Amino acid sequence: MTKMLRIAVADDEPDVRDYFRVILPRLGHQVVAAAANGRELIEICREHKPDLIITDVRMPEMDGDVAIHEICQTSPVPFILISAYSKPEENLDGFGSVRRAYLTKPVRRDDLEDAIAQVSGNS
Repeated sequence: MTKMLRIAVADDEPDVRDYFRVILPRLGHQVVAAAANGRELIEICREHKPDLIITDVRMPEMDGDVAIHEICQTSPVPFILISAYSKPEENLDGFGSVRRAYLTKPVRRDDLEDAIAQVSGNS
């Protein structure tokens, strides 16, 4: 059985944030907070201390990958980066032992479920 995770999500598109708010509970997880940019993501992660972060890469004010770097400096959290692009722009190896995955948009339920299992150790 998959452990219920407390998940923070970030995307500058409201429809994508809404998608995660709907799909993640159906997968047995809780969305603890949602952000529209990287700065908000940092703040909600400090407040809610999620088990997993799902974030878009390109966002206004601060990109998701930059926010993840900052968050993981003080509190390493497994994460899933999402983007409309097929390959990560940056090497994802700079996070040490933090579990991570990369998905392209549109994010399909099965791919999301697999990525969550991979980064949470529930695979």
